[in-house]
Amino acid sequence: MKKILAVFILLICSLTLSAQTENIIRQLNQFSPLAEIIIRNLGMEDKNNNGVIDKGAGEGYEEFIERYGIGVSFDEKERSIDCGFFANYILYGAGNGKLEEPEIVNYYYTKIRFNPVFEKEEKLIEEEINAYVYANNLPLIWLDDEQNTVMNEVTRILGAGWNEQKVTEDEAIRMYTRAVQGMRIIGRTERPNVNDGYYNMPEFVNRRAAYCVEVADFGFWFFSKLGINSVSADGALTSSVTHVVIKLNSGKIIDYFGGNSRNHIPQSNWHTLNPIQSMGLHLIVNGDALYNQEMMEQGLIYNKYDIDTFGRLMNFYYRLSPINYRQVICDMGEFFLLNNDINRILNNRHIRTPFKKSQIASILSMILVCSNLSANKPLFEKAEVYANRHFRDDRQVQRILREYRF
Repeated sequence: MKKILAVFILLICSLTLSAQTENIIRQLNQFSPLAEIIIRNLGMEDKNNNGVIDKGAGEGYEEFIERYGIGVSFDEKERSIDCGFFANYILYGAGNGKLEEPEIVNYYYTKIRFNPVFEKEEKLIEEEINAYVYANNLPLIWLDDEQNTVMNEVTRILGAGWNEQKVTEDEAIRMYTRAVQGMRIIGRTERPNVNDGYYNMPEFVNRRAAYCVEVADFGFWFFSKLGINSVSADGALTSSVTHVVIKLNSGKIIDYFGGNSRNHIPQSNWHTLNPIQSMGLHLIVNGDALYNQEMMEQGLIYNKYDIDTFGRLMNFYYRLSPINYRQVICDMGEFFLLNNDINRILNNRHIRTPFKKSQIASILSMILVCSNLSANKPLFEKAEVYANRHFRDDRQVQRILREYRF
């Protein structure tokens, strides 16, 4: 009886892991739920379910560019939208005849949102995104709670009707600074993944403490209330430490905690962290801090091109059990190798390159181990190429190559 029960439990675990593998990989090859709301309401549809809008596939690529190629000549419209996006400090997907999720989302939040010509689309998008966040209990990183905690606090400082007036960008910046100062927000110092993760907006307002990420997300909410487009942007302070600020369409950087003034990050080194990517960052960090698998999986779905996010979830599975999770790690490995230009990342002369190299070494090591455990020789050989090309002097990587080679 005990043997039958053990076999039954093993079968249930196997089926659960199989379903989980299919779920995470399926979602990696689709648009995230929040991005899908934007894409659908802008007239596009991913008909072949490959996670991008393809040119010439009847998915709305051409129509999107024709309608929303704002402020440029007809010949430049396609280039202005299919302009690529930064991830891992290199440019992905520029002019490739595909519209990837970050490209579309970046364009919506910097060009389409608050443009009176597209008021109808904006209204539908904002209503659906807000409803989805509340209904699915996602972190309120740029939405207030039902008690209006954030709005009430800002109104206490700036006065009633502060968000109903038309103000210049400079005046909006001064209002933002007054609001944060009036809330007496102090900086949090310990690493967020060992400090219970990030707060949502109502939490950091009540606790009077925040990381730069949280203050930047608050900035997105604040400038949105004034009808001004903004996004977060991240830049590297050191090889292992990044800093997040608010960036307005004019290019102005708002850095409440002053990390930029001390480190003088060049304008070109601030890379967009759009609200959906910010959602992914909150989820992966909080999932890591709370050891919450569902949060970490959601985090990757909302920020799938980021190596740090990818590596954290893969490592989470690996720590649980490389045997039991070998298939999901292999499937993630296939996606990682297909969607990341490892040669460009590692040959890029950037302050963060050594840190990215260590992350890639870890990911490749997990792929090598689990592809061996799954008898997946083609995947092993793909990872082996990069291991030998870039990590010949890495003792850990080379040890794994020797021990797990077919």
